[in-house]
Amino acid sequence: MFKVDKKKLLAKGPDLEEFLVGRKKHYTTYGLGASMYSMNYYSFVKLCKQAGANIQVKKNVVIDLDILDAYIAENLEEGDVENE
Repeated sequence: MFKVDKKKLLAKGPDLEEFLVGRKKHYTTYGLGASMYSMNYYSFVKLCKQAGANIQVKKNVVIDLDILDAYIAENLEEGDVENE
């Protein structure tokens, strides 16, 4: 049998995919979220912190997209959208 080094396992952090499977809410990471919203990484991080959509799981952070979308919808002004 294989021995699992507990220190390496703990340093890696939790398996987020296992945590998120079957959840009704939508979650993502900073990197994937920034590409989903076509934003710069650090601008997306700042927006998520302003919205309070961050959920810290040990050393990892996941973003609740439902909270983020609600924040964007509440704070979007008509002047921010360009007419095409």
